[in-house]
Parts: sequence; structure tokens; C-alpha cells
Amino acid sequence: MKTITIKASDEFAQNLFDMANKLHMSKSEVIRQAFERFRQQQSEDALKQKMQAASKKVRHQSEIEDWDDTLTDGLAGQ
Repeated sequence: MKTITIKASDEFAQNLFDMANKLHMSKSEVIRQAFERFRQQQSEDALKQKMQAASKKVRHQSEIEDWDDTLTDGLAGQ
């Protein structure tokens, strides 16, 4: 396993120390888990942006001009 050194404010270091103690984890494990969650969120955000772009492209290519009218398709009388 590699060792990585970071510079952090005193407040960050204290918060990290407190959280690690509270969770009964090493500071390294807290940082690893936080980074992994951040990485996953970035990946999910990128996928969401791609899906939104594809959706917009389909909307522009579609013959349906007002997508809001399709929200209640088949729901009349319910």
C-alpha cells in the first residue's frame, strides 16, 4: 500500500481525528471511504449528464412538440 501525505488545516485535521475516533476507524480509512464516495458521486453525475444530453437530443428529434402534454397520457378519468 502506498503512503500519501497531504497538507490540511488544523480544523480539518481535528475534524478528521474526531470522526475517526467516533467511528473507531483509522484516519486513513476515513479518507479512503470519503474519497471512494466522492469518486462514485462524480461517476454518477457524469452518467446523469450524459443521459440528460441524450434525452434533450431525442426531444429535439422527436415530432412531439410539447412533452408536458404526454405526462398524463392514459391517465384521464383516474
